[in-house]
Amino acid sequence: MYRRDHLRQGEESNVTRSLIAGSVSGLLARFGTAPMDTIKIRLQITPGNASSGKALNVVKEMLHKEGIRGLWKGNVPGSLMYVVYGGVQFGTYTFYNQLLSPLAWNSQWHSFVVGALAGMSSSFVSYPFDVLRTRFVADRSRQLSTLRNTITRVFREDGPRGLFKGLTSSMVTITLATSILFSTYESIRIYCERPQRNALHRTLDTFASPIAGLISKLATFPLDTIRRRLVLSNSSDHKSFGNLYKSYHRRSVAQIGLQIIRQEGITALYRGVTMALCKSVPSTAISLWSFERSMALLGG
Repeated sequence: MYRRDHLRQGEESNVTRSLIAGSVSGLLARFGTAPMDTIKIRLQITPGNASSGKALNVVKEMLHKEGIRGLWKGNVPGSLMYVVYGGVQFGTYTFYNQLLSPLAWNSQWHSFVVGALAGMSSSFVSYPFDVLRTRFVADRSRQLSTLRNTITRVFREDGPRGLFKGLTSSMVTITLATSILFSTYESIRIYCERPQRNALHRTLDTFASPIAGLISKLATFPLDTIRRRLVLSNSSDHKSFGNLYKSYHRRSVAQIGLQIIRQEGITALYRGVTMALCKSVPSTAISLWSFERSMALLGG
């Protein structure tokens, strides 16, 4: 049975409907994955030689010191980020898709470029929510901080620009991740559209979105780890890690990455990647599926 692909090159979709459908897909992708996201971020910001460096130990420590509510730290800014990010990502993808289609590029290259532009746009707009989410998760106190208090603390330590700290590395990371995601997804869908479809083609078509999510996450995860540590370089939320984060202050992404490799080993750049994949692959599948379903319901 033919399934309309609203992300296909030259597809005439309504940008407003894409934005709404993207916001819905972002919220649905966030639902239920918040605890995994919290654990993943805590692993990323924990030094590699720390005793709490394994997912199970992190969960035990959080439950003991912060209670079960700790697993949902940063859920408000996280949910807002997913809604804004999803809406802008799919809305701008539709816009750039229609804008660049007359150039008649190769379909895979077209998806790569359009995905990169959509990722750049969505990461810029949603980035302050990502900074706040990271700050929430880094706070190890039992008492949950409020959104207002966290924003006030960011302004006190770094000023308004603190909400955009690490933005450049984030845009590079998300631009790469989004371009890889969409180009892989479209490449698989195009490959599987042939008159003589066999079981392999049907299977690949069914799992196109989780495969795309897996490849995208593995390719960009080290940059994401470095960025999260950069966000906390001048924060009071990392006191339990001693002076390590102070040494990141005013250093570039490349310098922080090299320092992590020297002090903790290259595997530290992939701390939390298992948890990220457990969250990201189904999250990507839900996001792409719910976007297509929402577009169909909206008559997009």
